[in-house]
Amino acid sequence: MPRVIVPATLRTLCGGSPQLDIHASTVEELLRAVDARCPGFYARVVEDGRLRPELAFAIDGEITPLGLHDTIAPSAELTIVPALGGG
Repeated sequence: MPRVIVPATLRTLCGGSPQLDIHASTVEELLRAVDARCPGFYARVVEDGRLRPELAFAIDGEITPLGLHDTIAPSAELTIVPALGGG
């Protein structure tokens, strides 16, 4: 089953868990399932029906442009990478 690596900035929503194993076949199913366990998660990563542009999403370690309807492999690892601030 796919695994979600939860960034430190969102772990408080998930009781501090750094990763979750979730049954899902699309990005949206995955994020909604995470939200069922971690209320408020979906709203933090999705805006106006799209993945938030200030977040990067990596599948199996590679940053990939994803949409909510994209499929994910059962063995996939989805890492959410927040934007880094600075100058």
